[in-house]
Amino acid sequence: MPSRYAIQLAYDGTDYCGWQIQRGVGSHENPKPSIEGLVTQAMAELCGETVTVVASGRTDAGVHASSQVAHFDLESPRDSDDHFIDGLNTLLPGAIRVHQFGPVPSTFHAQKAIRKQYSYYFQQGAANLPHLSRYTFWDRHALDEMAMQVALQSLVGKHDFLGFSSTGANVSSTVREIHEVEVTRKAIPLPGCFDARDQSLIQVRILGSGFLKQMVRTIAGTLKQIGEGRRPAEEMETILQSCDRKLAGPTAPACGLWLDRVWYEPQPGVDFLNGPG
Repeated sequence: MPSRYAIQLAYDGTDYCGWQIQRGVGSHENPKPSIEGLVTQAMAELCGETVTVVASGRTDAGVHASSQVAHFDLESPRDSDDHFIDGLNTLLPGAIRVHQFGPVPSTFHAQKAIRKQYSYYFQQGAANLPHLSRYTFWDRHALDEMAMQVALQSLVGKHDFLGFSSTGANVSSTVREIHEVEVTRKAIPLPGCFDARDQSLIQVRILGSGFLKQMVRTIAGTLKQIGEGRRPAEEMETILQSCDRKLAGPTAPACGLWLDRVWYEPQPGVDFLNGPG
């Protein structure tokens, strides 16, 4: 009988077509590989058996993760201290790194998360900082984070988020619950003598029960317009109530979006995935 295991991994999604394996990878139409495909390939090479890797969610092309979770079954048992992490990271490209590995109950399923947290990062300053261009979205306009916070607060609670979802989403329900939201501005520490007084990051943090396809990026695109003063903060609730995607702002670029963390129901053998707090 196979044994079930889980990994926690981080990745820079810039050069990938997203988590999910796509048709025609390596072709002219779809030249970028998937993160799932590379992890599956490395797992098979390391373990010597065919492995199916199931993640907590399918991040889109260009989206990053600091704490994605995935599970898989192995016919040959593995100890948690057998250098599995080192072996897997040796086979993976540098943009994908496994940080946690361990056995989990056979009933554990990575997609059954009870909470997820995403953050979207806007870079502020006279010009884009090149070393952050893969991980943030630079906005030349000064953003009013207080107005963005007021707008974001209207999304807290259980609502139908159809108005912030991409069209054609294949889900049984578009109702989701948002538990916490926060907009904060942070200075960007830089080495050397560079004067970074005009450089900052605005983090849009959203914690919820789950998210629809491109939901956070659509919220971020709407917040950008509100932060720039092009629409009032009250319109966020209007869009929410309307369930009309056409009323929301544009979908913000994938480069600024991060999957921060995934939580599961407390149970023996799963605590290493939830971490402290």
